[in-house]
Amino acid sequence: MLQTYLEFWQSEPMVRRILVVSLLSDIAFGALVPFVNFYLSDELKALRVTGVAFGAYFAVETMMKTPFGALSDRLGRKPVLLLGLGLAVAAALLIGMTKQPYAIMVLFPLAGLGFAAFFPTIAAFVADYAPEEERGGMMGILNLSYLTGLGVSAAAGFFLHRLLGTYRYAFYVTALLLGLAFVLAIVLLPSVKPVTPQPRRLRLPKLRPRFLRLPALSRPMLLLASVFALAQCAASMQVPVLVPYAKQVLKLKDLEMGVGMVIVTGTLALASVPLGRLSDRIGRDVAIRFALLSATVCLATAPFIYNVAGIIFLGLTSGIAWLVAFPAALALSSEVVTEQERGTAVGLVYGGQGIGAIAGAPTGGFLAEGFTGWLGSKAWGLRAPFLCGATAMLVALILTFWLTYELAKRPVETEDTEEPLSMSAPSED
Repeated sequence: MLQTYLEFWQSEPMVRRILVVSLLSDIAFGALVPFVNFYLSDELKALRVTGVAFGAYFAVETMMKTPFGALSDRLGRKPVLLLGLGLAVAAALLIGMTKQPYAIMVLFPLAGLGFAAFFPTIAAFVADYAPEEERGGMMGILNLSYLTGLGVSAAAGFFLHRLLGTYRYAFYVTALLLGLAFVLAIVLLPSVKPVTPQPRRLRLPKLRPRFLRLPALSRPMLLLASVFALAQCAASMQVPVLVPYAKQVLKLKDLEMGVGMVIVTGTLALASVPLGRLSDRIGRDVAIRFALLSATVCLATAPFIYNVAGIIFLGLTSGIAWLVAFPAALALSSEVVTEQERGTAVGLVYGGQGIGAIAGAPTGGFLAEGFTGWLGSKAWGLRAPFLCGATAMLVALILTFWLTYELAKRPVETEDTEEPLSMSAPSED
């Protein structure tokens, strides 16, 4: 595992630069989202506003990822990346400066707009510079920075709250980190990807300029986005029931849950890049299928595990499945389309993930309540989202076979040409 990181660190200077910007941004993101929740619900006692603010945040982030990805195809990655970081800095500063819940209800979606620009663009940045045979592993650095950011930000935010008695200062630290990421992005990241000279054998017509090019909305891309919408929906169904299930059914204490979370997140963070490389070895669609099968088995068996070790094992297996699948999907989306559509394609995958997250969490809550009333058992009501999630994950797995069939019918890249090419096309001479 260590050798994998050393190879990347020594051979890919651009990966080092992207990792620094991504890590700072993910630490800030990992602090902003939960501490807005704590600030509104715990400190300002605005529970209704909390729900509306988060609903608006997730809606904005989900709807705008694909348009921002398309914008990065048109204007370039760096301007859109800087725009996203700038919006997030402004939102974090203003949230820290206000005590008005209704102001935060507007400012928090503004932060969502910034992150909607950042995440698909940084992923497209990696795809632009990563060789195709190593793209899955390099996409894994995004998971590395994300998991590390969540762990660091949670600890730092709670420390600040304990020391100062308010969550407001966590937003200033968040803005500082995002501002530092903004400056480093200006200094470290290039404005234009260098063009590799190609053999000049055929005169290829230029692509007509469009904001959103249609091949990015082809059937394979829509299938891939649907697969991840279903998978994320299945995972998000567990959000409302995880803590009640752990405490009421498994009888776990807070300390046991905390230790389990540290073990799972720490292990997954270390393994993120090596797991991302798996799709480089076995193929993108095969890696996604393997991950979905593993996640289906985990969700189906979780309701019948009654000890901490078993739950940690299932948590690790589910996390491993995600760390294999998501880099593979981002890498595959960047390979199915041309370079001019890469941001749009990556944005579609992120958008599908967001739609699944929005739909999954309330669905899990309704399922738990509905089955509790129907079966007259709280324990089985809490188990229902796991079993329904396993079913949704199985449907996503089945869709991957359709995806493979569609990919086999078309070339890896397509060009929107004004006239068909022939073997007798005129040469440059």
